Amino acid sequence: MSDSSERHPVRVIPVDDYRLTVERSDHRSCIRLVDRAGAEPPRIELRPEGPVLVLGSGLSIAVAGDLQFAAERVAIHAREGIELHSGSDTVLRSEGDLVSEAREQRLSARRGNLRVEASDDVKLLGERIRLNC
Repeated sequence: MSDSSERHPVRVIPVDDYRLTVERSDHRSCIRLVDRAGAEPPRIELRPEGPVLVLGSGLSIAVAGDLQFAAERVAIHAREGIELHSGSDTVLRSEGDLVSEAREQRLSARRGNLRVEASDDVKLLGERIRLNC
């Protein structure tokens, strides 16, 4: 909504200590929740490709039970890094190929064995293959 000539009137709905505003443009609509000080915690942009939830700060989700996502595809983009932690086992399953790519990779087992299994050949490709170094 860069050009003010594309904007349509804003509708404001009071909700407790907040104001819910709905703003429309020719290309998308935006729903904002604004507090008395004018801060905008969340907003929902209604775009042609689907709604987008925009948060000005971090987001934490805490649930007592399971948390599940179901979608055609899931993409996560992080500017600084990604960490996944589990208090128990972690399982990655794919009906297709699993590709892992990085500048450098380390695979380690803190206790116990490291097992590699395949129903066909196991190939190690590199300039040099060093074992027990």
